[in-house]
Amino acid sequence: MSLTYRSDIDGLRAVAVGSVVLFHARIPPFDGGFIGVDVFFVISGFLITSILYREMSAGTYSLVDFYDRRIRRIFPALFVVLAVTTLLCALVLMPRQMMGYVDTLIPSALFYANIHFEQLLNYFGPKADETPLLHLWSLAVEEQFYIFFPLLLFVLMKLGGRRVSAGCLLAVGVASLAYSQSIVETDQTAAFFLLTSRAWELLTGALLALVAWPRLPQKTAAWIAVAGAAGILAPVFIYSQDSTFPGIFALPPVLGAAAIIYAGAFAPSGIVSRILSLPAMVYVGRISYSLYLWHWPLLVLAAMWKGRHLTYFQSAGVILVAVAFSALSLKYVETPLRRSGALGGRRLMRIGAGAGAILATLVVAFTLERVGQGFFSISPLGAIAEAAADDKSRFQRDCNNTAKFWRPADMKPVARCALGPGAAAGQYQVLVWGDSHAGATFIGIAEEAVAMGYTARLQTMAGCPPLIGGIARRDQMPGSACVAFNTAVLDEIRRVKPKVVVLVGRWALWTSRAGAAFTLVTDELPGGEARSKENSARVFAHMVERTVTELRGLGIQVILLGQSPEYALAPARCVATREFYRSGDPESCFGQTRKEALRGVGPGNEILAAAAARHAGVAAFLMADVFCRDETCTAGDGKRFFYVDTDHLSRTGSRYAMANSGLRNVLASALMAGGGGSAALKP
Repeated sequence: MSLTYRSDIDGLRAVAVGSVVLFHARIPPFDGGFIGVDVFFVISGFLITSILYREMSAGTYSLVDFYDRRIRRIFPALFVVLAVTTLLCALVLMPRQMMGYVDTLIPSALFYANIHFEQLLNYFGPKADETPLLHLWSLAVEEQFYIFFPLLLFVLMKLGGRRVSAGCLLAVGVASLAYSQSIVETDQTAAFFLLTSRAWELLTGALLALVAWPRLPQKTAAWIAVAGAAGILAPVFIYSQDSTFPGIFALPPVLGAAAIIYAGAFAPSGIVSRILSLPAMVYVGRISYSLYLWHWPLLVLAAMWKGRHLTYFQSAGVILVAVAFSALSLKYVETPLRRSGALGGRRLMRIGAGAGAILATLVVAFTLERVGQGFFSISPLGAIAEAAADDKSRFQRDCNNTAKFWRPADMKPVARCALGPGAAAGQYQVLVWGDSHAGATFIGIAEEAVAMGYTARLQTMAGCPPLIGGIARRDQMPGSACVAFNTAVLDEIRRVKPKVVVLVGRWALWTSRAGAAFTLVTDELPGGEARSKENSARVFAHMVERTVTELRGLGIQVILLGQSPEYALAPARCVATREFYRSGDPESCFGQTRKEALRGVGPGNEILAAAAARHAGVAAFLMADVFCRDETCTAGDGKRFFYVDTDHLSRTGSRYAMANSGLRNVLASALMAGGGGSAALKP
């Protein structure tokens, strides 16, 4: 295929980067947006091979020129992003997190980040959300490929020309795909990150450039392009982080990208080419490299600063900032330095500048790694504060049911999410049911139940209040999944009939903090579908009443657990940050006034207390009374931290609540009064 400028290929870049960015921003329904990287691989293989083949055919090929172009294309934006990200990390991350970041800086600068991350984490796992340079794995794959590929192609062209080259590369590509498929089930991390299982995607683009493909009639080409677009877009909406990927499941986006590139040469007026050639698409394609570099560190650091995942609006704001940075990068960094006349037009000077950028980054990394041990050191209290962010029980980590595409078959098994003598047999007498706050509170309740000779079971879905009679509408969770989960939990309760059900939730979301982003709605009340704070609080009271009535009808004792106070900044993070920068009094991070605390959690707690007063066999226990004494609420005792973030209790906090309040007495009374038995479930 001849290499002339193709606006549709820039538009295809826009599709690739857009899908990746929307996936990373957790914006549904783009759950398979990670396939955008595969599209990038095909585009890269096509364009680079087209240039190399043209030069080799003309006798003007130079390996020095090739690497000069790669440096001018890749290095300027990359090392600006690395420098800015390092500065932002120093401002945002806690000391231990900063040292973890430094460990990824060297592999990123030396283009072996994919190998480093393959040994460190799962791309779709929770640690990924705390790794600002994770996205550079794909850049490492490309650069490793281009260390070997130009030399291999040159040798093959000398030995046998285009046909022999294409045949050999096809064989290598098939072997790479076969290897990827052979390990994807047993070692998905290696299949995802390593060049050996990704080379076939780059080689697909290379073969597209190298083979003398037949010309196509315009209508045929237009339909092939449509099929290619479907091959890319369908996985974006169908695939998810649970998909077995890459392997053969990478074929649709890879072949789809190849089809669009191939067909676009013969159908520039086809609908796909016209859409991809729109000015906005072309511009996003032109900034796609910088946008890919900028978006992930900004999303990660914004979420880490906030202490939880960003809302859609917050993610959109971060993406707009990334677009602005990318536009500036294109104009003032990439374009000037991409010209052949950059740095006086001297190749060796440009290559030396690239080596200097790598060296400078390594010096910074080694300095932070060696000297920074002292600079980042903090007091024993600060070290405890850092550790508090990970002070979670295994139940909190392992037992959350995710809202995306949740089905009853996805319910966490009893044996995995219960503690006590009956856990292995799938039996329990205490059920802790709720959102992520239930997972945070469970360990203290469960250990107390075990001490009394009972078994406790956890049922939790993040963002889903354990209530029936309405729908929880929020910007990062489909309400239908919450309804399905709560229905399944109730079905299990009817089968098992535990003695006690403890309802736990972040009730403030649906009362004092309710609004357009977080609201409860129902069709069981007049005007119950309105999305407002006032209506949500009204629906909340209705759903509490409905849930309590249902459970009491089954003869089950109910404990309504009032929400513990929330904090504007995670207390442990506040302490670690203030000690890190030696600014402010860390002790001030531990407390707030009762008035401040109750402004958020008070309305929900009042509704719970009122419901308990109307029903026999129902008790309301207000966690605010545990952590608020007199007029002051505390998030720790000066040596321990009761929270992992702004509102979730730590394992320490959950145990503290049981040991330093009347909650254990409430639980004991409920168990003694409970008339339900326990039935065996499949573990």
